[in-house]
Amino acid sequence: TNAANIRNAKAVLGEVTISNVTATACYVKFYNKSSSPTVGTDIPVLTIPVPANTTVNMAFGLGKAFSTGLSIAVTAGAAATDTANAVAGVQISATYA
Repeated sequence: TNAANIRNAKAVLGEVTISNVTATACYVKFYNKSSSPTVGTDIPVLTIPVPANTTVNMAFGLGKAFSTGLSIAVTAGAAATDTANAVAGVQISATYA
């Protein structure tokens, strides 16, 4: 599930590019947390579905605010509490302030 903390303070997500070069869909989840999320327990504030063999680009205009911190995880299922591991090979690039 690759849970990670990106920033442990307020953050504004400007854009994100997700490349899924695998044959399996995945779900990239963003959390308003100042530490790595506990996947399956913490609830994401943003979930981006990424179909197999696809690149998804999203820009958030003035940005998507995270008042506590910016954390991320990638799972194989869409449910907020899904804990299924995503297939390795998903690449994520984002800008934030």
